[in-house]
Amino acid sequence: MKIALYIPCFNSEKTIQACLNAVFRQVRPAHDILVIDDGSTDMTIKIAKKFPVRIIKHVKNLGLAAARNSAIKSTNAKFIASLDSDCKPGKDWLKYLADRINSSKVAGVGGSTVETNASNVIDSWRAVHMKQHWGNSKKINPAFLFGSNTLFRRDLLLRVGSYNEKYRNNFEDVDMCSRLRKKGYSFIYEPQAIVEHLRKDDLSSLLNNFWKWNLAYYIKKGFYRNPERFAFKIKDNIGLSNRFLEEDLKNKRYKLIYLDFLIALHHSLRDFDYFNFPGKLEEFNITMRSKVSLWLSLLDLTFFYHFDHSKARLNTFLPKENIFQQNFFASSLILSILMKTKFKDKKFNKMLYKHLLLSVYKIRDDQLLNKLFNLLELHQDWSGLVKKEQDNINKRFLEALFINFKDWVEVLAYRFPGIIMLIKKTAMKAEKAIAAV
Repeated sequence: MKIALYIPCFNSEKTIQACLNAVFRQVRPAHDILVIDDGSTDMTIKIAKKFPVRIIKHVKNLGLAAARNSAIKSTNAKFIASLDSDCKPGKDWLKYLADRINSSKVAGVGGSTVETNASNVIDSWRAVHMKQHWGNSKKINPAFLFGSNTLFRRDLLLRVGSYNEKYRNNFEDVDMCSRLRKKGYSFIYEPQAIVEHLRKDDLSSLLNNFWKWNLAYYIKKGFYRNPERFAFKIKDNIGLSNRFLEEDLKNKRYKLIYLDFLIALHHSLRDFDYFNFPGKLEEFNITMRSKVSLWLSLLDLTFFYHFDHSKARLNTFLPKENIFQQNFFASSLILSILMKTKFKDKKFNKMLYKHLLLSVYKIRDDQLLNKLFNLLELHQDWSGLVKKEQDNINKRFLEALFINFKDWVEVLAYRFPGIIMLIKKTAMKAEKAIAAV
């Protein structure tokens, strides 16, 4: 039974050595070990070259699906195993997978990826809400096999057309399993095939990676097709946050409550940007927007709101490329009305906007935050932003976000007395972890 094992890598210098050390301690070793370098710019490959591996290099970053396809094309082994570069397999990992793929109708076997870093609220949230396993019991035909930890029949992957590279780094594993299932093949989940997940997140990487996890699914379902469908996406974000809140309240995971709450706003903002600039996922990087464009967007918006206050239409000096930045600030200004009414805590409100800037843009700018917060405090009524026309402002989005968010917070306060205080309390604790990363 010849098995090739591949490890896709992109700037994995912090974890690749631990990963490879564990690979070469396997009770059931692979015949061929491939490291797929997907355009790394750090020390990843220098470290990998210390081991007897084959390195397949991409000149630029093409995404996880492309890395998987390069591995498939680079071996003739009957079976092909995959392991993420931030994972450390137990010594029996490959043996358990190989023992289970004992029927020609079994296309693949997947194991359990468990979190090793859960000391702060950010990594704890990932451990609870971004699980990459199906529990402690063996399962026949789980919904799909998590790509971080699998063994497949290589010929079947080729037969269904290999991995769909349009999905880049997410959903490619779900899509592959779906296509194999439609051909009549089955899967096995083997919980004893354990790998340790070595990942550590900050607030931005956590929320943005979670958003990207599901982006391809929502694109496929047409949520960005038109304004009507997009309005449902905002409701879906709130529903997701609400489900996490209910689960964590029920299980007394109180420290996760604030991040559950933040998800609804973060995802709605990220969705709005994608809705306005749909296209190839590899070109979609919101953190590339500069501090200068953020400052200009805020100053332009607030200047003309006051300068043109008596007019039905607001002017703007900024081009369409600033649509998201201006709506980001417009939504912040409008939501301040609700925040002041429901949360009544200046420290919490300022912290919320700080975390939105950090999670959406990966930007820490105290001057910009203070400018925004002073505008929120000094000017009481920003509701006119949804009444006036402006080339870059999407009134429909602002209204949908405000109305749905307002209704949700009111229902939360009614269903869970004390939830507002709990969100504020857990935000203060989360801030310590966020600031420390």
